[in-house]
Amino acid sequence: MKKTLITAAIAAAALAPAAVMAQAAAPAAAPAAAATATANPTTGAKVFDAAGADVGTVEAVQGDIVTVSTGTARAGLPKNAFVMRDKGLTIGMTKAELESAVNGAKAENTAAKDAAIVADAPIKSSDGVVLGTVSKVEGDNVTVALSGGSAAQLKKSYLGLGADGSLALGMSAADFAKATQSAAGGQPGADAAATAGGAAAATTPEGQ
Repeated sequence: MKKTLITAAIAAAALAPAAVMAQAAAPAAAPAAAATATANPTTGAKVFDAAGADVGTVEAVQGDIVTVSTGTARAGLPKNAFVMRDKGLTIGMTKAELESAVNGAKAENTAAKDAAIVADAPIKSSDGVVLGTVSKVEGDNVTVALSGGSAAQLKKSYLGLGADGSLALGMSAADFAKATQSAAGGQPGADAAATAGGAAAATTPEGQ
């Protein structure tokens, strides 16, 4: 069976923010009287806690999910977790509390993911297409049996869990196909470009 080694550029799942919805969806921790307007988070905006201390920066806004980066952690928060106060966007968590919540979510997700990586488990793309099934796990390496008889070797860190609990790779089926074809053809530059494109489109919170 032909095997393709997929490069580290596929580590898209590691770029996705950990979801910390429950803990952060409590802007009431800030005095209600201090809220001056409905919050409308925008990319690049500073985020503060109830005491006015710096928490981080809005990195992206996708629908109702706002990605906040503290510099060492990234969290996907619902828009209703924010209020607007004199200093700007405010959430009901300090920087330390948000980072602690992210780390806790990562630990839980890692344990669940490791339990899901078993023989014959399907692996889906970010757009829901089954790319193949787990055929072998050796340490941090996962060999995936692809349709058509070929195989790809991935690192565990490249995989995340989808909303349905199945294993997922943070790139589309089309981008994955391009990556495997480029790797098989000995074109590392094209491989990196294809996988980086998949990484930018990743939306599954892997929590690594």
